[in-house]
Amino acid sequence: MKGIQKVSGQKILSLPILIAVFINIQTVLAIEYNGCGDIAGMVVDAETKRPIVDARVKIVKTEFVTFSDKRGEFAITSVPDGMHEIKASMPGYSPEVRKIRVISGKTVDILFQLKRVVVSLDEIIVSATRMSSSLDMVPAFASVISSEQIISSTASDLGELLETSGFLQLRDYGIGSSSLVSMRGSSSEQVLVLVDGERLNDSRSGSADFDNIPLNIIDRVEIVRGGQSALYGADAMGGIINIVTKKPGGNFIRSWGRAGSFGSLGWGTEVGGKFANFSGLVSFSQDKSDGDFQFKDKWNRIKIRQNAQFSKQNIFANLDWRPLKSAYLKLSGEHYYADKGDPGPIGQYSPQAFKEDENSSLKLNYEHQLRTGVLGKLTLYGRDSTLHYVNPGIYKTDDIHGTNTIGGEFQTHILIKESSPLTLGLSLKKEDISSTALSERHRNSISGYGQQEFRIDIDDNALKLNKIVLFPALRWDDYTDFDAGISPKLGFLARFFRDGNLTVKGSVGKSYRAPTMNDLYWPEDAFAKGNPLLKPERSVDFESGMSFELSQIKMFPIRCSIVYFQNHFQDRILWSPGIGGKWTPENLSDANISGVEAEASLRISRISEAVLDLRADYTFLKAEDSLGRQLLYQPRHSGNYRIRISAENIWMQFEGLYKGRRYYTRENTKWLQPFVIHNIKLGFGKVIGTTKLSVILELKNAFDVSYQLIADYPLPSRQWRCKVSIAKT
Repeated sequence: MKGIQKVSGQKILSLPILIAVFINIQTVLAIEYNGCGDIAGMVVDAETKRPIVDARVKIVKTEFVTFSDKRGEFAITSVPDGMHEIKASMPGYSPEVRKIRVISGKTVDILFQLKRVVVSLDEIIVSATRMSSSLDMVPAFASVISSEQIISSTASDLGELLETSGFLQLRDYGIGSSSLVSMRGSSSEQVLVLVDGERLNDSRSGSADFDNIPLNIIDRVEIVRGGQSALYGADAMGGIINIVTKKPGGNFIRSWGRAGSFGSLGWGTEVGGKFANFSGLVSFSQDKSDGDFQFKDKWNRIKIRQNAQFSKQNIFANLDWRPLKSAYLKLSGEHYYADKGDPGPIGQYSPQAFKEDENSSLKLNYEHQLRTGVLGKLTLYGRDSTLHYVNPGIYKTDDIHGTNTIGGEFQTHILIKESSPLTLGLSLKKEDISSTALSERHRNSISGYGQQEFRIDIDDNALKLNKIVLFPALRWDDYTDFDAGISPKLGFLARFFRDGNLTVKGSVGKSYRAPTMNDLYWPEDAFAKGNPLLKPERSVDFESGMSFELSQIKMFPIRCSIVYFQNHFQDRILWSPGIGGKWTPENLSDANISGVEAEASLRISRISEAVLDLRADYTFLKAEDSLGRQLLYQPRHSGNYRIRISAENIWMQFEGLYKGRRYYTRENTKWLQPFVIHNIKLGFGKVIGTTKLSVILELKNAFDVSYQLIADYPLPSRQWRCKVSIAKT
């Protein structure tokens, strides 16, 4: 065992080196050139005026090229004096060319307003390659939950929002209890959860609880399926979920209230403002519920769920400052507190057990366009989390688990050539755990990574191939308490036809999961003990598939995709009884996982001024251990659907979820029955001047189906909800 003695303190104390390196790079690269000026501006949608992300901005007949950022803004520095033509383009929009005169020492401001030429179904994603790209230009299969979908939801936390999201397996323990997510046959500990790129997974337990992630902080959610350790390190074996928090805009105020079955109440307010180069946002929310729903026990008797009440409060703030047109600084902070009952499984009730969750975080981001084609990003963060669990039952428990994390990351994007962007990064992290069960534990790490894109544009050919892109990536991680090593990955993408209607893509790579502190250091008692000699779980990941989009017919754009994936897991960590029946974790098992994911979406517009959106997805999953047994809680068949019809001020949505048989014993002798549930939503909206009023009504589990996602943990039957919000700009 390496132990904590391994110069870990020196590594983390070297965190200021990140700042020094960042400043030095700016000094070297941010050079003023005589006889040169700058170009800055924004690219927006001509109709909606919303920023267009990843639009290509190029000075014609030169090597000067850049891409608009997440605010739609761009900057090109050190441009020679004189007349120039500058072109902005984006798939799905007509390009725009402008003539400008650059004057030495001056900055020319340009606003590009691009007009749509097709109904684009593209979404922008950052986490798949660590750069802003459209979903069709990344090697991974991914999806995005937009801000519009979040606003039109009655959910209070991310776990509820993801209930009917495609390709995810949710493990929900009930109202106010833990909500965990897995992908492609993984465990919840094998899915990496990020908040603005910052790791959220707890090293003590290994997973992130989605019940503790309130929706009032979230702008969008990026879901990337498949192993991603080459970019993000430990725990990204099944995929990653990146939560993008809200950003300030103009001056506005928005308030909302929510009510529903089982005594559920919630409300919140967010306020945004802008002054000169500063903009800010503050958001507060509170939710509570009695959680006293009816369910059937093992003997088919109707019972009332007791001790499932909860109360949650959250405050989030974000301050943006733009000291220069080429620089951007963001400071954000959050505090969350929840007090929840813990009713336990059916037959083992814990009527007086409760837990308290408290999380506080502070984060600083600084981005600087050092020169044309060179963008530097510096991130410093700190997070403090505490879980207090009390159960005064037969086995009296009163445990406190605290985790304190600080870290930093420097990342740079370099456009070596227009066709070969390069991303390099260095990160440091220090994690301290103070637990009544584990005592004092520490984990420190240092990591370096790199990814480059190689784009090849192809002229007319018999195959109608117009673009090939390769995505090699490599990451090195060094931890103080286990060996991680190097994680490689190679992705590829090929686009066919003039507008790139057909995309073929895939990847192959290696990923790993770190042993948790509970796995390594659980203190020996009468029932269990940890194992400090554990190795990381490892996997070899492969996926390949295609997506097709037909958007030339504006009234009927259709999009579909299908992907085959295969993962081989080694050294899976399993707790099993040893000598004397005492449970301990060991690297005991391998697993072979393969499957197919398919989805399709269709939009029918201009029918009596209404728009009809249809979407469906299906997953076939063969997730077996070395003995051919299906892994726990992994259905072979699952799927979702969504039907939404919307007009100017009203919309209606039907959505459903299907899960096949799920085994909850390793021997596959016991299982949960398949189920189908349906939800119905109805929304109204009205704009009066600068004020917008909206009302959403929802009937969840409309046909009153009795089902479980975790054995012996019942979930609510039919329930209603109502959400009212008012916003003023």
